[in-house]
Amino acid sequence: MPKQTDNRAPGPSIADVAREAGVATSTVSRALTIPGRVAEPTRLKVEAAARKLGYTANQTARNLRVGTSRTIMIVLPEEIYTGASQTVSEVLRATAHTLTARGFSLLIANVSRAAETDAHILAVAQGGTVAGVLLMAADIPAANGRSLADVGLPIVSLHFDLSGEGIPSVVSNDRDAIIEGTAALIARGHRRFLYIRGRLGNYHEIERLAGVHAALGAAGLPDAALRLHQGDFEFTGGMAAGEAFLAIPAAERPTAVICANDDTAIGFIKTVIDAGVGVPGDVSVLGFDGAAIAPFLTPSLSTIQQDTAGLGRQAADLVMDRVLGEPVESRLSLVVPCTLVMRGSVSPGPAVDVGSGHEEARPLVATPAAPQQRETS
Repeated sequence: MPKQTDNRAPGPSIADVAREAGVATSTVSRALTIPGRVAEPTRLKVEAAARKLGYTANQTARNLRVGTSRTIMIVLPEEIYTGASQTVSEVLRATAHTLTARGFSLLIANVSRAAETDAHILAVAQGGTVAGVLLMAADIPAANGRSLADVGLPIVSLHFDLSGEGIPSVVSNDRDAIIEGTAALIARGHRRFLYIRGRLGNYHEIERLAGVHAALGAAGLPDAALRLHQGDFEFTGGMAAGEAFLAIPAAERPTAVICANDDTAIGFIKTVIDAGVGVPGDVSVLGFDGAAIAPFLTPSLSTIQQDTAGLGRQAADLVMDRVLGEPVESRLSLVVPCTLVMRGSVSPGPAVDVGSGHEEARPLVATPAAPQQRETS
C-alpha cells in the first residue's frame, strides 16, 4: 500500500509574522505575550501581521496577552533541608496560601541547583507558562551567558536582599535581631561567647555574624570575648561545635553560645548534655529561626523567631502586585522583624572578666577564610 503524504500546508510561524511586520522574532514574541513591554506602534504592526497571516500563538501566550496567566514560579536555593527549623517549608506554605487567596497558583521550579537546573529554570521562565518569579534564599539563576533577570518577568527576592541589584526584596532583620539577642545575654551577665556559624558566604551567616560583632562592640567587650566555630546550619555543625567546646578547659569555656540557627543549637545542646555539661547551668544557648519544636525540648530552646508567615505573605503580595502592574520600587527592601523568645536554655552568667586586650576572635578549630561577598544591611 503506497505511503500517504500529508499535503496540508503548515500554518504560519512566528518567523513569518516577523518578516511580514518587519521586526525581529523576539519582538513578535514580546508583542504577543507581554504587550505592555513593546511600544504601541510596533505592537499594533505585529498584531496586524499576525491577523493577516492567520497566526495564532499557543494558549499560554494568549493567556499572557490578555493578562490571565496567574502562575508564579518559585526558585528554591537547593534541596529542601528537613531539619527542625523548617524555615523554607513554612515560608513556602504561607506564600502558596497567599497566592491562592488572590487567584494565583505556585509552580516550584526546582529541588536542587545543579548547573542543568538553572538552564531548566530559564527555559520555564522563557516558555510563557509563568507570570512572575519568586527567588527564595537564592541567587539569580544564570546559564549559557543568560540570566533570569534578562527574561523580562517580574521578580521578587525572598530571604536574600537583592534590592541593590534592582530586585525588590523581603527579608528578616537578621542583623538587628541577633544584636538584640546578644545584648540580652550580655545583660544577663555573660562575657565569654561562642558563635557557631552557618555556611560561609551565605547571606544570613554574613548578617548574623556581623550582628554578634556589633553587639559585643557596643557593650565594650574585647575581641577575646568571642570564639568562632564553623558550622553548616545543620545538626552536624552543632554536634561538631559541641565536641570542640568540650575540648576547652572548663574554666575557659564560653558561658553563652549563639547559634546560626535552631538545628545547630539542638545538635550542640545534645552533645554537651550527653557529656555531663549543664544547659543552662554551665552554658546558655540561643538559637535562630523559631523552630516549632523549640518549646518542647529539654531544656526548651531560647531562639530568635522569624515571622515565616509574614515573610511569605509579603513576598507573595509583592510579586503579584508587580505582575498586575502596580508600581513597585525596584530597590525596595521590605524588612519583617523577628522576635526574641527567651526560654529554659538561657540563664544568668557569671560576668567573668575577659581582660581589656584586643585579640582576634578565636576559632575553636581551624576555620577557612570566608570568600568575598557583598554585605547588605
